[in-house]
Amino acid sequence: MDVVQTLLQVFAFILQLIRFILVIISLPNVEQLQITPKTMHFSNEEEVRTFEVIHRGWTDTKIAVTITPSKPWLEVTPNEVMLGKNDKVTVQVYLNRQYSHTEKSYPDFATAKVNINSFFERHSLRVTTAPDYYTETFDKNIDLPYKSLSFVPDNSINFYKLTVKDISDFRTKPEVQNPITYLPLQYTYKLTLADNKKILFYGQSYDTLYISCFGWIEFENLSTSNTKRGNKPTPLEQHFYAPRISLFPINNINNAGTISFAQLQNRLVITYENVPTYQNELSDVRNTFQIEFYFTGRIDINYLTVDKNASGIIGLSYGTGEFKEPSSFLPSDLVP
Repeated sequence: MDVVQTLLQVFAFILQLIRFILVIISLPNVEQLQITPKTMHFSNEEEVRTFEVIHRGWTDTKIAVTITPSKPWLEVTPNEVMLGKNDKVTVQVYLNRQYSHTEKSYPDFATAKVNINSFFERHSLRVTTAPDYYTETFDKNIDLPYKSLSFVPDNSINFYKLTVKDISDFRTKPEVQNPITYLPLQYTYKLTLADNKKILFYGQSYDTLYISCFGWIEFENLSTSNTKRGNKPTPLEQHFYAPRISLFPINNINNAGTISFAQLQNRLVITYENVPTYQNELSDVRNTFQIEFYFTGRIDINYLTVDKNASGIIGLSYGTGEFKEPSSFLPSDLVP
C-alpha cells in the first residue's frame, strides 16, 4: 500500500512538472522572475544594500531560486528561497571592504555579480563600488512614464543623490513658457540665462545651455564640432563626451512638437510637449517631459507620457572630453 501511495505521489509530481513546462513553452520569452534593481552601486563607505526577487505570477507553480555572489568579498542572505505565485523576497548584499587574500586584496573600485538562478532562468545582478554615473541604456521597456527623477548634489562619490517619485502633472505649465523654433539645419538652440543666473552641473557653473531638437542638453557646444577619428562614436560615447543631460531620444527637427523654456525666480524650466520619438517619428505615440534646473544645483526631470518602445541613452554626463565611456562605467537603473 505504501508503495502504491508513493508511486501516486511521484506520478502527481511528474504531472505537475509537465504542466509547468507546458505553460513555460506556451509563454515564449516571458521571464518568470523579476530582479529589481537591475544594477547595484555601493557608494563611499556603504556596506549593505538590498534587492528584490519577484515571482511574476505567470504560473501557479513554486520556483526554487538560488542566489550566489561571484566574488568572495560579497555575501548574500538568503542564499536559497522558494517563491510561490506573486511572492517576493528581499535579498541583503553585504560588501566586505576589509577582505584580503594572499593573492589579491579588495580593489578600490570593484565589480562583481550576484547570480540568481532557477531551473528555467539565469539572471545576474551587477554590483560595483565605482561611481553611479546615472546613465541607462534603454532598448524598449522604458519605465519612466509619470515619474520624477530628482538629482540633489551631495558629498558622495556619485556627486548626486537620486530620488524617484510618482507624479501626475508638471509643476510649471507649458502655457507660460517661451516656445523654441528650430530653423533648417539648426539642431541646437543657444539659451543664455538672464539676470546673471547660473546653472550648477557637476560642480561647474554655466550661464549658457544648448538645447538640442534630439532630446539632449549640453553645457558646452562640443558635440556638433568634434568627431571621433576613424569609426563613428557610439551613442554612449557621444553622451559622455561633453557635459550633457540626455533626456529622451526624440526628433523635433521639423518642429512637430513643442519645446519651450521659462526662467523663473528660482529655476530654469524646459518642457518638451508631444514631440516625436527618434526613428519612430510617424508613430501616434508622442512624448511629453520636462526638466527643471534649480539655481541651488538640484535637477528634476519629470516624465509624463513617453514612448515605452523607444531606444536610446537617458541620464547625466559630466563630460570626459573624449569619445569614450568612463572606464568604471556600469549602467544605472534609474527607476528601480
